Amino acid sequence: MAPASLFSGSESLRWRGENFALILTLGFAPTTVGLIGFALREEITAQQIAFLIVAALVYVSIARGRLLGTSVRLHERQLPNLYHIVTRCAQKLGMAVPHVFVREDIYSCVTSVGLEAPFAIVVSSAWLPHLDDDELTFLIGRELGHIAAGHTRITSLFSASGKENAFISAVFGAWLRRTEYTADRVGLLCCGSLDAAARAIFTCSFRQVSKNVDYAAFRDQRVEILSDPTFKLGELLGQEPYATNRLRELETFSESTLYAGWHSRLEDGAWKPAEPATSVAAVRGHNVDKRACAKPLGRAAAFVLDWVLVSNIVSSGKVIQANITQSPHKAAAVTTSDVTGSVVRDYVGQWMNSHIPLLQAGLPDAVAFLVVFIYSAVLVGLVGRTFGMMVLGLRVVKPDYGRVSMGRSIWHYFIAFWSLALVLPMIGFFWRPAVQDRATGTRVVRGTPTR
Repeated sequence: MAPASLFSGSESLRWRGENFALILTLGFAPTTVGLIGFALREEITAQQIAFLIVAALVYVSIARGRLLGTSVRLHERQLPNLYHIVTRCAQKLGMAVPHVFVREDIYSCVTSVGLEAPFAIVVSSAWLPHLDDDELTFLIGRELGHIAAGHTRITSLFSASGKENAFISAVFGAWLRRTEYTADRVGLLCCGSLDAAARAIFTCSFRQVSKNVDYAAFRDQRVEILSDPTFKLGELLGQEPYATNRLRELETFSESTLYAGWHSRLEDGAWKPAEPATSVAAVRGHNVDKRACAKPLGRAAAFVLDWVLVSNIVSSGKVIQANITQSPHKAAAVTTSDVTGSVVRDYVGQWMNSHIPLLQAGLPDAVAFLVVFIYSAVLVGLVGRTFGMMVLGLRVVKPDYGRVSMGRSIWHYFIAFWSLALVLPMIGFFWRPAVQDRATGTRVVRGTPTR
């Protein structure tokens, strides 16, 4: 029986240990970040990381607009040859065709960005003239592999341009290097040529010089690397494996039964993937089914994630205030805005603690409680979801799956705030849709909506 996905079952194309590496890197991320901060003599706080996550989420969500404004979008009449390569690869893999853009990018040949469908593949105009069709097929196939495997949702938060970051390499490098091996496998299945795959890797590494490089001699450099353990340590400093190792693993994969089985299925059209979820745009005009609405537990979990994020950011202001208070010699650095902000924050916190029953019951940090709703209203108005919703696959839409306006989003969270703060309609929280959705004509739905 053919597998339902490229990355499930015993015939998964995912590189061994990839998911385990992600779990480990996430588990050890706080320790790794602390060690980096110690080495740099800089304190890297949870508040800073929380702020960066929110900033990255917003930036990636609006990146499509930046691409439309600064890049060439491909279609049947705009660079049709490259567009047809993308279309052909996507159809072979049973995927929705992503948006394709060409822009000037000195850091990456081809990269994929996006938090959800439709994703975008960005091709560098600097490298495009040096790549033939087979090489482009390999590189496009790799990015489609990243999208299908779920890598793009995470890596887009690291760098929307594909530029390598030393800090990210140190924290997530063990997982990122394995994702490259996974993507290489999908790229090879798309192009069907080990020679084209090798040329593509060389072109993206050396551009014009690549045409004069002896591939066999380059592969022999791997022997020298293996002869000295210290040479292998250099790979730990990057997000991508050594090119020599990538070529070796591609050769091994091309000779395996796993490759032969998938190559036969894809070429013969014998493999049919599970029907993909349609995009939000495809279901607009169709009313949200009650079953598509998010369950109370999912909404509550998303709120908790956003609460943790916002609380860390808000508490950073309190740390700064405490440091100023404890350091009299720095009093001269305090400005009128600092004092005003402190007074307002204290007044709001005292008023909320005295007027909102839920806070009187012991819920900590009154200011963060208010800010999390403001943060949610702004993000939902801009991109349709918060960070917590993104992690759990939720979004806020109108009953016809249309986008929620900023005004409607603010009204939605205004009612949600008072509903939760005053503990009046707690029963309404367990409705599907919830009380604020019924009042404002919005719906919180799970994942990418389908008909």
